[in-house]
Amino acid sequence: MTWRRAALYWAFFLVLAVYYVAAEREPAGEAAAHLTRAPFLSVPEEQVAAVQVQRGPSVVRCQRLGGRWKVVDPPDSSVPSDLIAGLITNLTQLPDVEVVADKPADLAQFGLDTPASQLVLTPVSGDPITVRLGNRNPAGTALYAQRGTSDRVFLIGLNAGYYEDLLFEGIHREPKAQVEPES
Repeated sequence: MTWRRAALYWAFFLVLAVYYVAAEREPAGEAAAHLTRAPFLSVPEEQVAAVQVQRGPSVVRCQRLGGRWKVVDPPDSSVPSDLIAGLITNLTQLPDVEVVADKPADLAQFGLDTPASQLVLTPVSGDPITVRLGNRNPAGTALYAQRGTSDRVFLIGLNAGYYEDLLFEGIHREPKAQVEPES
């Protein structure tokens, strides 16, 4: 290699380095994406007196009676009290969750323009709290959710959706026919 060729390589390197520093390098400052976390609900589980779950035209109303959960609508329906308690616990005891959008212009991208389901938690005192559940995130690991009083879109775990699925499966399950003993 000649000295002239080595000097040409060094000059080319210096030109590229100056271009990188001047044009390509991002300025120091706020990161391109930042993670915001916030509490999802601010009501303790024991303060929830009733819950209404709506999915399409189907509505299930549950009430806490004597410390246990009972389905009050549709009448003559029954699901385990622990299942309803699990749904309530899952929503009220969420740690700070990820906020994916503060004021989204288009809720359709999260499935919240016409939510898959809507829950209304009625506390012992205070106003009812509406929770809308939308689509799963692209990774399929969480659900988009929105509180009725907030423009924010949150990312919550799939458990709320699983408990809701089990609730509707329990309601729509045909009652077992009673077998009469043979004489």
